[in-house]
Amino acid sequence: MYVFIFTTVVIGFAAAGVIMLLFRLLGRKVPKYVIPFTAAIAMFCYMIWDEYSWFDRYASRLPDTVIITQTFADENVFAPWTLITAPINRFTAVDREKVVINPQAPDEKRVTTLLLKKGSTTLALTHLVNCTTGKRGYITDQTSLDQSGFPTAIDEWFDLKPDDPLRAAVCG
Repeated sequence: MYVFIFTTVVIGFAAAGVIMLLFRLLGRKVPKYVIPFTAAIAMFCYMIWDEYSWFDRYASRLPDTVIITQTFADENVFAPWTLITAPINRFTAVDREKVVINPQAPDEKRVTTLLLKKGSTTLALTHLVNCTTGKRGYITDQTSLDQSGFPTAIDEWFDLKPDDPLRAAVCG
């Protein structure tokens, strides 16, 4: 967040500096309103560029083993351009290399889902996915585990649709 603010301010100063240099090279005096207007427009353009390119830049840095299962785009009334086409500002991902198969029940797989959001810390959730029944359950700190690290019982199971992206990434 601080890097974004710092970069935005630097972009504003750089744009203002370029305009001052151009006017000086032309031998003209800069009108008072041009410098702040140029800085504001440059910062505004940078903020929009950063908002719309964040997902592509972040996803390109992920290893090949990481599969992005879902993306989410939020509209914001205070940013009216998002009402036309909303930028992707959060997504979920699964690292296929870190999927662990239960030795006692090969149709059960333990997987960690990463929830990433622009400007927030990454959240990791561990699931147990049963590929045969199409159900998943959360593994929390309170879940009792056996010797191989799989839960002995899960309190609540959730149904996964056949086309669920998590099910496709883990079981496919």
